[in-house]
Parts: sequence; C-alpha cells; structure tokens
Amino acid sequence: MKKLLVLTASALLLVACSSTQDGAELYGDVNGGWQDDIDVTSLSATALTKKLQQTGYDVVYFSFNDSGLDSQAKATLRSQAEWLKDNPKALIVIEGRCDERGTREYNLALGDQRANAARSYLIAQGISADRIRTISYGKDKPVVLGSDEEAWAKNRNATTVAY
Repeated sequence: MKKLLVLTASALLLVACSSTQDGAELYGDVNGGWQDDIDVTSLSATALTKKLQQTGYDVVYFSFNDSGLDSQAKATLRSQAEWLKDNPKALIVIEGRCDERGTREYNLALGDQRANAARSYLIAQGISADRIRTISYGKDKPVVLGSDEEAWAKNRNATTVAY
C-alpha cells in the first residue's frame, strides 16, 4: 500500500511538472516580472492572450528592411501600453518577424530589432522592462503564407502576446 501511495504521488508530481507553464508560474518575483528560466517558445495561449488580440492592438507593422516605428505603430503601442497598465499582472512576449526575402541570419537580426523597438517604446510609456520578453522568428514563422507584397507586408511585424 505504501509503495502504491509513493508511486501515485510521484506520478502526480511528474504530471504537474511537465505541464506547459502558464499563468502564475511565469511570475519571477512579487513585482510581477518574468521568471528567469521561462522558455517563451513553449507557452500556450491564455485568456489574456485572447483578450489582447481582441483589442486589435497586438501587432505593429514595419516597412521593408526597416525596424523604425511609424506613427501608426506608435499609436498602436500607446494603446497597448494603456491595456498593459489596465492589466498589471499581464506579462508579454514581443515576437519579431520578417518577410521571406533575405537570409535567415539577416531576418533573425531584423526581427530582433523590430521586437526591441516595440519593447523600448513600451518601456518609454511606463511599462516595466521586467514584464517584457522578446524573441525573433525572422522569416521562420510567417503569419501569412505567400510570395507577394500583401503577404510580405503582413509578415513584417512585431506581435505582442500576453500571458
């Protein structure tokens, strides 16, 4: 009986530890920042993810070969900052993307610049840097498939995902 109890407890512990990190497990400290060891590529969508997507303020777009924020991108990020202030426990990941043109290495660097441009703007709007992570997908995870200007324009972005 004692062995069965130990085995059951061990199995439950393994299941609990193997689940996708989400929600409260992400917070690294009482100030609400990210835990240091969180792998943002393994996170699942949450209710906050969907809530931010529904606002329409989760994506900013960039010109070809550029990581500068235009007036529309800044307006979107200001709205995003207000949403983050209204949702003070939300943690975000900004995903930088590029269109399919250019080398993989170049696009990873450009995607990183785009994600960090959005991050810097949000920090300037009063959002704590501890709440923001960035990742570059370059051209590896396009939002839209296609090899035309319409698809390329949609893939040149920084998408904010909330957790």
